[in-house]
Amino acid sequence: MKKLEDIPKKNIFDVPEGYFDRLPEIIQSRISVSPAPVMIHSWTRALRYALPLTAFIAAGIFWYQNYSSSFSARVDVESELASIHSDQLAAYLDDHELTTEDLVETVNWSSDELNDLENAVYFTPDVTHRQLEEILDESN
Repeated sequence: MKKLEDIPKKNIFDVPEGYFDRLPEIIQSRISVSPAPVMIHSWTRALRYALPLTAFIAAGIFWYQNYSSSFSARVDVESELASIHSDQLAAYLDDHELTTEDLVETVNWSSDELNDLENAVYFTPDVTHRQLEEILDESN
C-alpha cells in the first residue's frame, strides 16, 4: 500500500501571471454599481403621505355612509308613523292588549312629556261639561 508521503507533489493548477493582482478590478467591472433611479425616492415619499390619506378618506366615506343610512332610516320611520291614521293605531293597541302601564314602562318618558300627555288626555279646557255629556250620549 502507498503512503501519503510517497505520492509526488505537483501543482496541477495553472494561474496566469498577475491574475490575483488584477482580480479586484475584474470583479468591480462585472458588478458595476448603477445609481438608483430618483423616481424610487419620489414614489416612496408620495406613498408615505398618500397611504395614510387614502385610509383616512376611506374611513370618512365609511362613516358618512353609515351615518346617512341611519339618518334616512330615522326619517323613514317618522314618515311611516305620520302616515298611519290614529284610528288604526288605536285599533292595533286594542287588539294587542298593551296597557298604559306597559307603554309608560317601555318608553323612556321625560317628566315634561308625561305632563303634556296627562294634560292632553285629562284636561280639555275648551270642552264644557254639557258638551262632554253630549259626546258620551252620542257614543252610546
